[in-house]
Amino acid sequence: MHNSEITQIINLLNVPNLGPQRVRNLLTHFENGDNVFHASKKELCRRSGVDIGLAEAVLKYKDFGFGEEEVEKAEKAGVTIYTIWDEEYPMLLKKIYDPPVILYTKGQPLKKEEDAVAIVGTRKLTPYGRSMAKSIAKVLNTAGITVVSGLARGIDTIAHKETVKNKSRTIGVLGCGIDVVYPAENRKLFQDIYDRGAVVSEFKFGTKPDGGNFPQRNRIISGLSHATVVVEAGHKSGAILTAFNAVDQNRDVFAVPGRATDAQSKGTNRLIRNGAFPLERGKQIIEQIQQRLFKPRQPLQETIDLHLSDDERTLLKHLNHQPQHIDDIVSTSGVNLTKTLTLLLGMELKGAVIQLSGKQFVRA
Repeated sequence: MHNSEITQIINLLNVPNLGPQRVRNLLTHFENGDNVFHASKKELCRRSGVDIGLAEAVLKYKDFGFGEEEVEKAEKAGVTIYTIWDEEYPMLLKKIYDPPVILYTKGQPLKKEEDAVAIVGTRKLTPYGRSMAKSIAKVLNTAGITVVSGLARGIDTIAHKETVKNKSRTIGVLGCGIDVVYPAENRKLFQDIYDRGAVVSEFKFGTKPDGGNFPQRNRIISGLSHATVVVEAGHKSGAILTAFNAVDQNRDVFAVPGRATDAQSKGTNRLIRNGAFPLERGKQIIEQIQQRLFKPRQPLQETIDLHLSDDERTLLKHLNHQPQHIDDIVSTSGVNLTKTLTLLLGMELKGAVIQLSGKQFVRA
């Protein structure tokens, strides 16, 4: 789409109270922004949702330089602006009830047909949540499925970082302008994502990360994805809203089960009670969405041979994804401290266990 057309679309979105849905309706009928701004009040009022007040707001709009400035900023910042009418606009996102009219993107190009899964969760993650997020992301990375998340602290950041580490594609969706790095500590992560994936936003340049933007952002996260995975989420977590959006969009929702006493698992356990798929292994996601993938994947191997010794395999049976202190491992396994530490070190080098702070260990 030509810059002049994008400019007028941005101007229409800037008309007070008009909103994306009415802009889509108007442009579908009038074909381009110029025709909308030059229509009569009577013609505008014939369109669904446009009353006299909104028609007058369109006809009184004078800030036509705004759209030009946005396009100029995009060109200088290396940002691509996609409209919903562009061929490359993601098909999955286009199918939701209220898709963004425009997407500001930085990094690699968007794809019309992209197999993607969202991984979201709490900002206050536990070691268990960290381990599960990394494990799920790795399975998706291996299968060549794009990981979508919201670039927030916690589970989102872990999902993005693991995908970047595995040199796979990830998309970060912002609740602020494309030129605003939030949270600030993720500045390097933004740069890493640009190299292999994309950062996207529907908000104009300079938009601050205000709380009201994130529910709007969440529908894009789920809308870009075949399924949404909630790893950890408290009772009122924003990740739960993303899951609700996925349900409204007729997409699958997976939730990682957690202990009933953990605050970070109250939301995920509630999702499971209400019908979400209880997720134990990333492979389950691919099995569930296989028929809807644009490019079906081959079944993943069930296990990977880590070449553990008999003693290591025996000790591994006493570990799970919940952190355990070395003293507890010694107590439950009956193996003395020195031998247990030696075995755990060997298993860590083979990628079978992960050592956390305070001499705690979890199964990888």
